[in-house]
Amino acid sequence: MQNIFVYGTLLSSEIMIKLTGKSFKTFAAVLPGYQLYCVKDCDYPAIIKKNEAETKGLMLENVDDVSLAVLSFFEGDEYEKKKVTVFVNGKPEAALAFVWTKENELLTDEGWDFPQFKKNKLQHYLSIVIPETLKELKAM
Repeated sequence: MQNIFVYGTLLSSEIMIKLTGKSFKTFAAVLPGYQLYCVKDCDYPAIIKKNEAETKGLMLENVDDVSLAVLSFFEGDEYEKKKVTVFVNGKPEAALAFVWTKENELLTDEGWDFPQFKKNKLQHYLSIVIPETLKELKAM
């Protein structure tokens, strides 16, 4: 069981349930030392190490290994799981975060907006992206 820090599309409980079949206990969390960026021409963000920055998100508590494997497949090879320390109500907690591994030139300084994602893209993810991802995963 692992705590996972999420900051992008995985903030959506609907996406989480559709991917894993589970809902996890969540806590508002802050990840210091990482900056949130938009990925160019994409619906999702990324984080990279930046000392003076912080990223707000959620900590999912006690994610099982099967769910973590599904989430890792969903995130793809653009990200790697890194051990991080997040702060929940000011208290440090160990977690894993999906950190961007590709070129920084693929990122933009535009802020990624979760409410906008929910309004404009969530249904597309629930009806097309997630089913396709699960189909690819089962085919492996």
